[in-house]
Amino acid sequence: MIQAGDEDHANQARNWGRAGIARRNQRLSMMGFRDETGSWYGLDNAAVIMPAVTSAVSTYLFRLSATIDEPIHLPSLQAALERVARRFSYFSVELRSGFFWHYLEPHEAMPRVEADARSPCQDFDMHKRGSLLFRVRARERTIACEFAHILTDGTGGLRFLKNLLAEYFRLRGTEAGPDPDLLDLDAEPAPEEYEDAYNRYFPEHYPHPDYERPAYHIASPSLPRGSYRVITGELPLAEALAKAKELGVTLTELLTAAYIEAVQAIWLEEKTRERAVRRHRIAIEVPVNMRKFLATKSNKNFSLFVHPEQDMRLGPREFSGILSRVHHYLRYEIDGPSMARHISRNVSGGRMLAIRVIPLVLKSPLMRFLYAYYGDNKVSGVLSNLGSVSMPGPLAARIERFDFIHAPSPVLKVKVSVLSWRDSLYISFGSLATSRELERLFLTRLRRLGLPVKVECNLEE
Repeated sequence: MIQAGDEDHANQARNWGRAGIARRNQRLSMMGFRDETGSWYGLDNAAVIMPAVTSAVSTYLFRLSATIDEPIHLPSLQAALERVARRFSYFSVELRSGFFWHYLEPHEAMPRVEADARSPCQDFDMHKRGSLLFRVRARERTIACEFAHILTDGTGGLRFLKNLLAEYFRLRGTEAGPDPDLLDLDAEPAPEEYEDAYNRYFPEHYPHPDYERPAYHIASPSLPRGSYRVITGELPLAEALAKAKELGVTLTELLTAAYIEAVQAIWLEEKTRERAVRRHRIAIEVPVNMRKFLATKSNKNFSLFVHPEQDMRLGPREFSGILSRVHHYLRYEIDGPSMARHISRNVSGGRMLAIRVIPLVLKSPLMRFLYAYYGDNKVSGVLSNLGSVSMPGPLAARIERFDFIHAPSPVLKVKVSVLSWRDSLYISFGSLATSRELERLFLTRLRRLGLPVKVECNLEE
């Protein structure tokens, strides 16, 4: 995710005027409740639509994993998981259906470490009674966490994985040093950890974002059901950062431009197709971590999105032109007030009385319709940069690499996830498409810029 520069969070919130930290918003943002049946959690604003649109293919699972320096000791990993799951109790929940809304009910049974599979983020049903909304998988030297986006975003998921690794290594004899993401596992979770930060910072009177036209989608036959191909390119981080600096852009801007150029090339090849001609807008969704603008300790979702785009009616652009447009677009769009418009649109709908009183049995089809119109329909792809992952020194020495894989999308077919660890940059393409053309074009652009790329794939040729 894009991370803004250092911000004075308090000043930022005050600058939003009426959108400051109102007492009403703070009360609404606390997601823990109690009634005659016990504790439960509401879904945050980003998650509320997901139960209606998930499917066997579109599982809404994303994955974060770490490869360590020794084969996994399963008893230690299970013990670590149980302790961390108790501390992240707001993740140990199952999805339930109420009369008006879905909600999350605490799951009493402890999660169990599962064997990893060749295709990640598959074979998952969040609606299955008794199912947790995350799972921990292990294979040889890799520990992987797969989270339903209904629970958290990349930041919250990474915090969970870091705490799991720290506890696992502690049980194996290596103590962690200080790290702001490592929690006291004996402490009770603070309500701020599971607040709905969208509701907390809801700017009631802000205008909504401008209308966006539907975007072009790459046409490709799908892989067999249950298959999710992951192609990962590994680059020297220092060289990638130096190239971005030489071009006067950030690393995320450079990669987004490479993505748009790759989709542009495919669009030009398909331009005789009616669908390609009709949809002339290429747009890439770039998630923005809102914690960098507005202070919250929440481990729930708190990300928004911007969509740098290109209108193919104006003709193709050279890479330098695409890069310039992406650079200025992201600098223009990613600031507090501009991002607040998205919070205003997303939260206001759920607060409308007309929406709240619709029974869930009728609300779910409405949500599917709205998502089909406002969701993946508006973008050609997703590029999410989680940034640089850090671990305390004693633990860092025992971790070879981290990987990040986006949730699968049968509409977009391919999504791109990025993170860096130590001296390496990892770019992972999660794909449901048989075609590998987008990956080839993207990585070819990086090589043409002089960046060496080492490529690997989870599925056989």
